[in-house]
Amino acid sequence: MKKIIYSIVVLFFIIIADIGNGQNMIPKKCYLHLLGTIDKEYPVEMNLVKINDTVYGDFSFIQSRKKPIGKDYGNRISVSGKMSSSDNFILKESNTDLGFVFSGKFISSQNLTGTLEDGSGLHRSLQFEFTEKYPDGSIGLNVYYQKAAMPLVKKPGSPFAGIQLAMLLPGESANPLISDSLIHLMLVKFTGKQIRNNQPEKMLDGMKQIYFENYLAANEGIYRETMASSFNWQSLKFLHVLMNGSHILSFYIDHYAYTGGAHGLQTRQFTVVNLWTGKEVGLSDIFKVNSELQLSRIISDKIHEKNHLPTLQSLKDVGFFSDTVRPSYNFYLTREGIGFYYNQYDIASYANGSFDVFVPFAELKDLLNGGGFIKELIR
Repeated sequence: MKKIIYSIVVLFFIIIADIGNGQNMIPKKCYLHLLGTIDKEYPVEMNLVKINDTVYGDFSFIQSRKKPIGKDYGNRISVSGKMSSSDNFILKESNTDLGFVFSGKFISSQNLTGTLEDGSGLHRSLQFEFTEKYPDGSIGLNVYYQKAAMPLVKKPGSPFAGIQLAMLLPGESANPLISDSLIHLMLVKFTGKQIRNNQPEKMLDGMKQIYFENYLAANEGIYRETMASSFNWQSLKFLHVLMNGSHILSFYIDHYAYTGGAHGLQTRQFTVVNLWTGKEVGLSDIFKVNSELQLSRIISDKIHEKNHLPTLQSLKDVGFFSDTVRPSYNFYLTREGIGFYYNQYDIASYANGSFDVFVPFAELKDLLNGGGFIKELIR
């Protein structure tokens, strides 16, 4: 959990760094849906967001059983880094110092190539080639970004509240009804409340204004100069895309908030959307009726395995609230399987952190609703 918060804060400081000269080919703000290969044989999907000279995103192997690495990374890998004014970039795997490192360059506005250090400890350098593509069943997205800060008092050295918001929404669509539904859903997920209109800039302005009002109301009357730093607040909210294809959009929102005290609070909320309808997908759209018990056993076994616990070890003995972990409604899809994400306190104590449990479709064959909208993934 601390590693996740650290990566969010690092992303914050990367974004507020000096911007420097403008990019040659890539816009200052954009979303890129990339398809390509690593070492010419490992197919990959990558979804990147660029804001000024910062790039962040996620990638996954399209064939999870075929990877150029010697250990299991699951099927969702986050990266972040910087891009120079000459369109060179370095992207490092988040939350670790020993993970993937992409070093490369955009050779056109839609094509990038470079070298991947695979993080396996073998120090191998593999070539990669990616191309920006939006095949049938995927959508283009626009980036909306705001950054602001407000001092608590009008004097030098005042504590302050800082906020950054990075939101993605679909652009023009051949089907405006589905597009409007999707825009509304994504705005509701990002703002955390029901909204009256679908105007993203106004939504971000409103979020920023409410945040600063709450900051002043909570701290202005009790401020003491001797405790200035304890009155600093910070809020970081970024939308990531995991999968954009086969008429599925799988995304998540990272939110880190610090309002004083020993540490901040980080949450990660996932959403899966059916792009045929623009509507949110539930577990009942993916799994057969009465499959929860068996699915719970699979998830519990995965937690044992991931945490190197003996099969018969009680999860309660190591800080979990129950020996059987039920499937979370906070889930995501990739082309190879489904992940269940549990934030702090969802299934275990704070000290245990968060849990990301990924289960390949191959291990769920008897539980999946084969006639549902995910049939393109499991056929």
